[in-house]
Amino acid sequence: MDVQSTSAATGTANKVEANSAAALSSDFDTFLSLLTAQIRNQDPLQPADGTEYAAQLAQFANVEQAVRTNELLSEMMAAFGAGSASDVANWIGLDVRHDGSVAVAPGRTTRLEFDIPAIADRAELVAFNEDGFEVMRRPIDTRSETLDWHGGDGKGGQLPDAIYKLQIEAQSGEQALDPRGVRSFARVEEVALSASGPELVLDSGVRVTPDRLDLLRAGR
Repeated sequence: MDVQSTSAATGTANKVEANSAAALSSDFDTFLSLLTAQIRNQDPLQPADGTEYAAQLAQFANVEQAVRTNELLSEMMAAFGAGSASDVANWIGLDVRHDGSVAVAPGRTTRLEFDIPAIADRAELVAFNEDGFEVMRRPIDTRSETLDWHGGDGKGGQLPDAIYKLQIEAQSGEQALDPRGVRSFARVEEVALSASGPELVLDSGVRVTPDRLDLLRAGR
């Protein structure tokens, strides 16, 4: 767990709340001072309507309520984040299907799952390295839905051990179709916590956020 990041985020949140409260108190004092001065300096022969003061007080009360509401929402979101992290921790040891990157490592074969548009007459599996550069492009059968992949480039070569982002690129005639993502299973080894929320560390070394998952199952 990233204690420093979590502590820093908590400290920042507390500081923001304290600043908001202090600013609100200061603004209210300023408002009262101005209102008092306005009452003292009004024309005795033409005093201001009392409803005008009431309206000003009501307006400030609405602003105060909005600030209080925002502070409450911040507290609720922080509590929700902590609860979510606790729930995700229960996924350790489970196999999860995700659309994140895939690792190439000695002895590791990953079953890739994908959907190729029915109108496609050509399709390729494309791999990008962690810098975003294309490093592989190999043809695949447009009727296939899975591929057991160990890093082979389809030409007898092998990609270096690393983590790659994969996608399916297909064509119908001369028309390029929208790229499709590739899904795969991996086991959850641990849950990393940070200010941005929980992140799953998979046995492949890939890190994904919970929103990248679409299926969980007991580890095999």
